Amino acid sequence: MANYEQPKSQSFTDDYTNGDYTADESRMMMEEQSAMQTNQQNPSAPPMMHNGEEGGQNNDGDDMVMVDHDGEEHVDVEAGEFEDEADEDDDFMKGELYEYEVGALNCLWRPARPHGCREFMHRCGGWLALNREQIASGITVGVTQIPEVCSSALMAGINPIRALQATWIMNVVTSVMGGRPGMVSGTSGFVGLALLKLVEEHGVDYIFYAIMFAGVIELAFGLMGLGALFRLIPNPLMVGFVNGMGLLIAAQQFRYAKVWPDQAFHSEPLDRRDLIAVGHSYSQFTDKDSEWIETSSFIVFIVEALVCFLVCLFLPKATKIIPSTFVALIVGVIAEWAIVRQIGYNSPIVEDYADISSTFPKIVWNDPKIDMPSFSWDTFQKIYLAGLAVFGVGLIESILTANVLNDRIGNNGFKSKIAISQGVANIVTSVFGGMGGSGMLSQSIVANKAYGITGLSTFLTGVTLLVIIVAASPAVKFIPLAAFAGIMFYIAFCNLIQWGSILNGIAALFPERVRDWMRLDYKIQRSDILIMLFVTVMLLIFDLTVAIVGGVLIAVFVYVWDSSNRVVVDRELSEDGMNVTYNISGPLFFATAQSFLDTFPAEEIEHDPEDVILLLEGAEVFDSSGMVALKKLHDRFEALGKVAALSSLSPTSRRIMEKSASMWEGVSFLEVEEIDEDELESIPSKIGPHNDL
Repeated sequence: MANYEQPKSQSFTDDYTNGDYTADESRMMMEEQSAMQTNQQNPSAPPMMHNGEEGGQNNDGDDMVMVDHDGEEHVDVEAGEFEDEADEDDDFMKGELYEYEVGALNCLWRPARPHGCREFMHRCGGWLALNREQIASGITVGVTQIPEVCSSALMAGINPIRALQATWIMNVVTSVMGGRPGMVSGTSGFVGLALLKLVEEHGVDYIFYAIMFAGVIELAFGLMGLGALFRLIPNPLMVGFVNGMGLLIAAQQFRYAKVWPDQAFHSEPLDRRDLIAVGHSYSQFTDKDSEWIETSSFIVFIVEALVCFLVCLFLPKATKIIPSTFVALIVGVIAEWAIVRQIGYNSPIVEDYADISSTFPKIVWNDPKIDMPSFSWDTFQKIYLAGLAVFGVGLIESILTANVLNDRIGNNGFKSKIAISQGVANIVTSVFGGMGGSGMLSQSIVANKAYGITGLSTFLTGVTLLVIIVAASPAVKFIPLAAFAGIMFYIAFCNLIQWGSILNGIAALFPERVRDWMRLDYKIQRSDILIMLFVTVMLLIFDLTVAIVGGVLIAVFVYVWDSSNRVVVDRELSEDGMNVTYNISGPLFFATAQSFLDTFPAEEIEHDPEDVILLLEGAEVFDSSGMVALKKLHDRFEALGKVAALSSLSPTSRRIMEKSASMWEGVSFLEVEEIDEDELESIPSKIGPHNDL
């Protein structure tokens, strides 16, 4: 999996461009530093002086311009010549005296504002050159998003324009709000599925309240810092998620090779699905309500998709100047219109799939095309379940997409900040008549492969899509759908599906002897393989939320089960046989409490010496169950006439037990330094009748 590092800021030096000097002072000191470096490299060269008293000569023998400490320029009158001001500013105009970062606009004001139109244009040119990959990525993803978001809307019976409007708004808002750099947002299939039942029962006009409600919950979730909960997602679950998404994306590309009734694209979807609909992800292969396109068109579709796939695969090996996904779109258009259609064949294009032209969105309460119901308790009862569903799938997909990008790019995004940006974006989207959305893994990977790793790329994705919707739809509707399919195949098979995990799964099926014979050194725990397979299968058969929640529950159960077998008790009898020490290590919580007590049967411990020490240096008390088990063990020893004491509590265990101090009345506690081999005989005198925490 390729990794791309965030480009670093580029600057000539930080000493003279930190905002403490004016542009003239910075230029003067930079020239002086450059001259000093030249003198060090070539001592015979005439020096350039800036003391206002001495001067050097240029290569033509003319006296050079001298700069005094006040920044004023002087020329030798006898020479009768002086350098042009434009030449004097060459170094500054070359971009060496201002800082700039990929995706940022600070080149327009750091370290000082530009002087004149020429300098401003030069800075803009340098910025465009520096951000050419971000610009190309934004344009590419703005185009490739169109068929995917349209499909998501059609699945829910919503006009595709609602999805397109939501998508561009979300990309602009999340980039401005400081969401995950490089993460593309928009209407995904999971969001469309979450709105499906609401559209069926109450109509499209209610979805905007549902999206608002989902956005408010996401915003509150982020403001409360609950994004930290997603650290419970284990790596096997992430592997299962990306594998399932890869298979799902690959299968969905064949829907473009189906002939659907016209009403499926303009009002109501042809086939609705429930939350649990086995095999719906591959319904394009099995449904009887639609037919495949003509054989010749299907062959053209496959060939064009294969060509675009190969362009994405092999072009980066030759050059990375232009993103391969962008080139693939151009190749697909050329192949369709310059070759295929010229010989009498064709394949589906965007125009055949959906109408993507529209105007700038209006506020839903002022839009004559929307009959907004009044907000009331009855309205809330109708929309809250759909809002919760959008919140669940949207937040999960956004956070998991951010996690995948974190692994690929290397810099982390704050999960709570991502939730805040997604929440605000959904609120704004619903106000302007969009159907909401979330982070989109497939399009984010497209942006990543086009080196779009900044917020600028995401912002330009939204702007590109807006321009297409409002003014440039005629230029996009001729793009063949096979080009999109080829790019998505490349994303799915070469960037999402982790083929090494399949090898891990195979290795887990064999015993160690067979693995050694087959030289399979990739084996991981079978429980991790189970989580991967479960998430992948549930993602394909059921739903994203079902897959992720189920995967987390399995991971938690596996961890609890493994931890329940990690309590170890070592018994050590003193040399004189007068006391015994039980060295306890491992977690003490609800899953280990009973097995811990079973380690000390009364018929065995009754033969112990009178003095008993429970050494807890390697143990941790995590909850009330572990605390109660420890107290029961102490009482069991006391009931047998023993004198028991607890020793060496960890700070965490002590804090938990101090909250229930009344439970420990009459229990003796020892510090670790009090247990000494030379003082074992005096243990009874140290164990008092009452020693509070």
